[in-house]
Amino acid sequence: MTIAMVLSGDKEIIVPIVVGEVIRLFDVETGEVKDFENPALKLQAGKRGAVIRWLNERGIHILCAPPSMLCELSYETAQKEKFRYYRVQKNTSFSELKALISSNSIELSIELPKNEIEPSLFSS
Repeated sequence: MTIAMVLSGDKEIIVPIVVGEVIRLFDVETGEVKDFENPALKLQAGKRGAVIRWLNERGIHILCAPPSMLCELSYETAQKEKFRYYRVQKNTSFSELKALISSNSIELSIELPKNEIEPSLFSS
């Protein structure tokens, strides 16, 4: 099982898609970690949706989701593609996530609370 997250900074904090420099893919079974440049950083609009498409193209459908990870449109796309989520608190680090997973202290969710989803901004 491979989990995706977006990270920022030396402490490897899990952040919303539009904030982090790195997309990390973490294989829970093997412990393998692969880091990629966040494609959202090169875009002016559609950043969250671009990352959801990038993950979907790679067959990754589990996303670590701090509050504000997705907007309405990207969440709708993720739901259509059957994404599941590890909901984490703001400022959760990658090492804290690994500890939560190894101790079975975190559950996969098929939905995110509405108050954790950002409004989609439409340019006219």
